[in-house]
Amino acid sequence: MAIHSRYQIGGRRTGRAASAELAQVRAGSADAPSPLPHSPAARSERAAIGGIDCLVVTPDTAATGDMVYCHGGGYRRGSPYFMSGFLSQIAARTGVRIIAPRYALAPEEPYPAALLDVEQVIAQVTTAGPDRPLLLGGDSAGGGLAAAACLAYGENLPLVGAVLLSPWLDLTNRAATFTSNAASDLLFSHASATEAADLYLQGLAPDLPLVSPLLADSLAGMPPSLLIAGSAEVLLHDSTAFAARLATSHIGVELAVVPHMQHISPALFPDLPSTAFGLDRIVRFIQDRLNGAGPVRDDGGQG
Repeated sequence: MAIHSRYQIGGRRTGRAASAELAQVRAGSADAPSPLPHSPAARSERAAIGGIDCLVVTPDTAATGDMVYCHGGGYRRGSPYFMSGFLSQIAARTGVRIIAPRYALAPEEPYPAALLDVEQVIAQVTTAGPDRPLLLGGDSAGGGLAAAACLAYGENLPLVGAVLLSPWLDLTNRAATFTSNAASDLLFSHASATEAADLYLQGLAPDLPLVSPLLADSLAGMPPSLLIAGSAEVLLHDSTAFAARLATSHIGVELAVVPHMQHISPALFPDLPSTAFGLDRIVRFIQDRLNGAGPVRDDGGQG
């Protein structure tokens, strides 16, 4: 069952073949182990949800809600299985079941294929558990994809929160932090962002609201949100500007900017203080949202 979108999305488009270099990168990372250890208090399995291949991480205790989580990789690479340790830590500590789709990648399947895949997963999850609280989350491009799903479908979902880790929210790539943090960001760059955006868009404008949620005319559909970013990364501005827009839109928001933190550090580097900090903030935010606490709702009550 499809979910009504407040934006016109359109159908899937014919893309183009991946370059030999990109195919090689994908192949080399296909079996890469998860950087964070798996929690013994959660189990991970592969399942088809809404017809989409997904990683499903289930806590040992009875699940208190669901989170659909979108992995990063610039819309052209990446896999939910690489994030399995990170997601298992969250599931074990919060009691939420996490469903991470292996959504369509560019350039073979450009926008809006990834968003349509995520919509299929969300539709199945909410149909199976219509009364269960739902969160959306993601890192890097997956954070942008999660925010786009909130804008498109959020008003028609039992959505209680969004968790965005170093999200890529503006595919025009005009932020000043692409220059000011170019030397300190070891994982992402303006050149890689430009290449990734071209593969994903393939002729579409980069300022479309479901491509660049930061530039959307309205943030209606966004739930109370947690954004975590590092002061060293080129996407810092995406998080700080989006948090400001959420605040001025009267949507509850928590923003954590970690000094000197690299791009999506809490999911990649198990021994860094920023990882423990990021996990703790995510866990607390999810627990608050499930308990009806945390940021203020747009109706003036505690959300």
